[in-house]
Amino acid sequence: MSVLRTVVPGSLLVGPPGPDAFAVRRRRRVARDAVDGLHLHRAEAVLLDVSRGAGYAVVIDARPDAETFGRLAVSVLDGGRLLLVPPGCLHGVQALTDGTIVETRSAGRPSRRGRTTVDPDDPDLQLRWLRSRPARTPAPDRSWTGLCSRIGAPAGPRRDRVSIW
Repeated sequence: MSVLRTVVPGSLLVGPPGPDAFAVRRRRRVARDAVDGLHLHRAEAVLLDVSRGAGYAVVIDARPDAETFGRLAVSVLDGGRLLLVPPGCLHGVQALTDGTIVETRSAGRPSRRGRTTVDPDDPDLQLRWLRSRPARTPAPDRSWTGLCSRIGAPAGPRRDRVSIW
């Protein structure tokens, strides 16, 4: 099994076979160019897999006390490569092919309070998706600024430090 570290501490790109500790699976079929995410699981790590097709995965460190808060790591997931996302980090996958299936694995099912969603097209995130998407102003409860205020993090646009692997 191969393991690569990213600029987001705790986020790892893992080659097959994946860890068996992540028993709960959620599968979503994502239309080409659409984004599944951005999701935040506060209390548990998740394992992302694109079991069919290909996807452009992003991880944003949203841990307010981390030196790497706001840092972004990206990768193309296909062919058995998995992405381990640590607790407190946003993650999402843009489908690059028709019929892409994104699988999220976790040790348990998070409560509604333990999950947060942020709009992937929020201009404050400064994300550059592989397939262009229109920027839009999200509702306050789904914005980067709203998330920062809820978790006690500094407001403002996300810092642009990217790791590509």
